[in-house]
Formats: sequence, C-alpha cells, structure tokens
Amino acid sequence: MISYCWAEKKLCKDIFEKLKSKDYRIWFDERQMHGNSLTAMASAIENSECIIICMSENYQKSNACHHEAEYAYVRQRRIVPLVVQPKYKAQGWLGFIIGAKIYVDFTKTEFDKAFDMLEGEMKYDEKAVESMTPMNTSKSDDKKIESKKKDDIRTQPTVDPTENKVDTKRTISTMHENKRINEWTSDDVISWCHIHNLLIFSRLLEHYDGSNLLRLYNISKTNGDNETFRLLQDDCQRIAGNNQIKLTFTEFVRFQSELDKIIEREMQSNKPPSEKTTKSAKSCLLL
Repeated sequence: MISYCWAEKKLCKDIFEKLKSKDYRIWFDERQMHGNSLTAMASAIENSECIIICMSENYQKSNACHHEAEYAYVRQRRIVPLVVQPKYKAQGWLGFIIGAKIYVDFTKTEFDKAFDMLEGEMKYDEKAVESMTPMNTSKSDDKKIESKKKDDIRTQPTVDPTENKVDTKRTISTMHENKRINEWTSDDVISWCHIHNLLIFSRLLEHYDGSNLLRLYNISKTNGDNETFRLLQDDCQRIAGNNQIKLTFTEFVRFQSELDKIIEREMQSNKPPSEKTTKSAKSCLLL
C-alpha cells in the first residue's frame, strides 16, 4: 500500500505507474473517497505486507494520514518511508513512527534511481521476513512465496477519517485477558496497549512485563499522577531523541483509567463471598 497526502498525488501516481510497469498487481483509486472510506483504507492495510509512506509537511499535518500511518503501525506492517517534499524531515508523531528506518528521498535523486532504491528496500524487508521462516520449505512453497511478492502492495490515496471508526482490536492478541496482570509477558503488555490505542505507551512499555506494570501503578499511587506523568514524559524524550515526541495528558489519563479497571476487577475477584451468598450456598447444600 502507498500511503500519501492528496497534495502529492502526481509523484505517487508516477510511482504507481512504475510499479505497474514492473508487473506488480496494484489497486490504485485516484478519487478522493468518501462515505465508507475508512473501511477501504483498513482493508488495504490489512491485505498488504509493505506500507510505503510518502512523507511531507502536508502528510504530517493531515489527520487522515495520521490515522492511516498509525493503523499500519498498530497492525505491525513493514513500513518503507519516502521523502516527497524537498528538505523535509519527519518530526512529531510521524518521526516517532518512522524511527530510525532508512528512507528514500525522491526529491534529491533522479526518479529511476530513487525507484530502484525503493524496490531495493522492499526486497530487503522481504528477505528479512523470509530469513525468520523455517528452512524446510518445499520447492512448491518457494514458488508460492515468489508469486506472492508482487501481490504485497496495495495503493490508495489518503481518505477522510470522519465517517467511520476502524476497529484495530481484531487481530491483536487477547491471550492476556485470561491471565492475571502479574502473569503478563512483555508481548501481553504491548497487545494491551494496542487494543486500547495507547500508541505512545506501546513504545514506553516495550520491555515491561506484568510485574513491571504493577510496579508502575504503585509508583503512580505513591508519587501522584503529576510526578508520574512528568517522569514518563522524560522517558519518552529519551526514547524519541530529537523527534520531539511528547506523551499527551489525554493518553496518560486513558492509560491510568484502563489500568485502574483491570486492578479493580482483579481485586473484586479476590474478595471472599458475602455472608448472604454463603448462607444461600449452604441452604442449597442442605436441600
């Protein structure tokens, strides 16, 4: 999929045509979609393994682009960033998502050469994924993998996010829901963050397990919300470097609220049965 702002349509169309000429099977909608547009965007991301993000100031300012890139991040799709505006450097939320990824600058390099670099990045990512697969694949499996490579890209223009809400919870693991918090692994913590759309916390708590999460909860209750919020903001800056990423107070409040719900639910499940319930149970036994 190519994720881009409508203002950069011309260059993105050129990239689309070049991919098409190399026999990639591509879906490309040149219209600014309305109505059920978020469903189309979500479907494109879900059916793609590689997301090409065309970075520009317009892209960074667009709420629609923000939703698109964030959903790709949550779905853990491979991201290949392109620069499509001269001298642009990713900042803010976009810089956070892109991180230290290698990008291709289409404004500094001749188009064909830049495209070759783009294709090289795509193939490099494919090899990285394949290197993690079992080695005992048959020849027929190899042919299937080869034929699938050119089906991995879907393209569409940025869409209007105001119509529908995309449910990002469907493919995130929910195994943690059957465990107590102190039994959560680091993967469980990240899944929990993704389910509740806690994007910044999914990075801040990347190496946290359930015990660490409970420790953070206790520290927050001891030090107070303001001090905890400040400490988390400091950690966020250390992780983000010069990208000027800040944990918003809104996300912090949502994090606290969701964590409080789980803690309270576990405390309720640990309570002994009430006197009334006990008597009722004994009466049933006598009968």
